[in-house]
Amino acid sequence: MKQKLFLIFFLFSSCNCFAQTNDTASARLNNYRDKVLLVFYKCNSQDDAIGQAIKDKNVSEIEVGRIALLQCANDGMHQLDALESFDGDPALKFSCRDVLKFYKQLAESDIPQVSDFFIAEEKFLKSKNEFEKKPAKKHTKEEIYAYNNEIKKYNAAITHYTQLTTFISGSRKLTLYNWNASQKIFMDAHRPKP
Repeated sequence: MKQKLFLIFFLFSSCNCFAQTNDTASARLNNYRDKVLLVFYKCNSQDDAIGQAIKDKNVSEIEVGRIALLQCANDGMHQLDALESFDGDPALKFSCRDVLKFYKQLAESDIPQVSDFFIAEEKFLKSKNEFEKKPAKKHTKEEIYAYNNEIKKYNAAITHYTQLTTFISGSRKLTLYNWNASQKIFMDAHRPKP
């Protein structure tokens, strides 16, 4: 009987130690993932703020968000550089860096073009209102030519804006898909086995 109790106690203790080891390993993995996720979420929330400013067509808020996103992406890259790889595996850091590169590209190149479109749209609407204030019979040929030229510029701006937003949307979707997939692969690879 004593041997059975000892064996049960020994097995329980062994399982408990193993569970603690798994819990510690899981906690270490989750802690590492959370550090990387924090870098990602800071930029992601800035991107969301820019998206709202674009919906509102608020050029000044778009610019504030763009600058904040660029700063966040640069800071995030420095934070990732300071973060050591998890058990020699830098995959999650590299994947997050790819997302930050996307956000940096967005802030440096793509978002300014979006702002330019809203500025062009505002300029066109002003010229349209000015043109429509006058009765049609009182317009000179030069005014009609200038207005038609503004329409052509605005139509070209709409085409460019549509292509740009389609490109941004597709790039964002692919980048975030890759990020989510790499997170899952990384976590599955390092999750302690029961």
